[in-house]
Amino acid sequence: MSPIDWLLLAWTAAAAGWWLLALWIVAARRTPHPNPLPASGARGHQSESPLPIQWGEGQGEGLTVFKPIPPRASREAAAVETFVAQTNVNTEVLLGIETEDEPVWQPILAGWREKYPHANFRAIIQPRPHQFLSPKVSWFHTLAAHARGELWLWSDADMIAPANLLRDARAEFAAARCGLLTFSYVVRRADSAPALLETLFANVEMLPGILVCQRFGAVKFAMGSGMLFRAAIFRERIRWEEIGARIADDFVLGNTLTPVKVSDITLETLAAATTWGNAVQHYLRWKKTVRWLRPVGFAGLLVTMPVLGWLLTGQWRGALGVVAGESLLAWLLCGIVRCPVRQPWVLPVWTLLRPVAWLACWFRWPVVFRSQRRKWWSLYESEPLGENL
Repeated sequence: MSPIDWLLLAWTAAAAGWWLLALWIVAARRTPHPNPLPASGARGHQSESPLPIQWGEGQGEGLTVFKPIPPRASREAAAVETFVAQTNVNTEVLLGIETEDEPVWQPILAGWREKYPHANFRAIIQPRPHQFLSPKVSWFHTLAAHARGELWLWSDADMIAPANLLRDARAEFAAARCGLLTFSYVVRRADSAPALLETLFANVEMLPGILVCQRFGAVKFAMGSGMLFRAAIFRERIRWEEIGARIADDFVLGNTLTPVKVSDITLETLAAATTWGNAVQHYLRWKKTVRWLRPVGFAGLLVTMPVLGWLLTGQWRGALGVVAGESLLAWLLCGIVRCPVRQPWVLPVWTLLRPVAWLACWFRWPVVFRSQRRKWWSLYESEPLGENL
């Protein structure tokens, strides 16, 4: 064999070592069964005389969950409901809802009040806040003025809370004595081929990397899926202007509210893509953001992509072997987190897309956040979306 062949075999062996580590570390993770989403319009028992919410009442530190709702995002209502259902006298959920979406959300809110008469949630309905470039941070800033808890949990609207999340997270945060508790997440429902592409990024690319950092290295990041911290410490260390003027506010919090712990609790998210265009755009946005935040680590991902070497040298059998092996490993990882793969033909497509996306991320082009109505050219450089986008 030529030196090139030996190099390709070594590259492939290194990638195989990573995937075996990924399988082991994800299998060792506690992965509860998927949570059934609340049925739309379902109603629970209505108590005869609901007691008014009296905040605190000697229950210890209060917790406020921040849930900014993206525009036209009523499909996330079932996910938000999994948090609302867990509130009590010292745990509240604040929802930031844009005025134009109020007609859609009012029946949902009314249904929750009837279904959970003791739930503690408030909707802040107003035009989209514009204190900062980031609409999400602008909403966090707006909701902070209404928060009563000493503990804050910032969480994306599409996250699904496992049973007892708010109680268990508070206990874990206290026991860990950390500055910030953040949460990994998986996708367990991929009903279409485009949704499966998002699923593969979350379950196969992102989750193992997070768990390896949790087990073997210092965690210097956080995830928008969930960030639990003390409001007082946030006010001491964080400037709203700093996190509001850039992409990835979670990365700033993870580097500032140290030490950070990745929770033992895994959240679940919804795969939002309905078209291939939307799925690929979302996939590239994830990749590009990682490239901006951690360029050295992103460069190191090349070790896990030996298919690129086999293709560039024209050795198709080796390339097909790598594609088949990575597709099998992706299928196994999805199985471990209990996510059925109903469109297996997407697996080799994802395997080939990974190195293409990695190469593309080294060139200058913007990522589009439609929910923000902005496109970003770097961590700090952005502009409003044009009318035609």
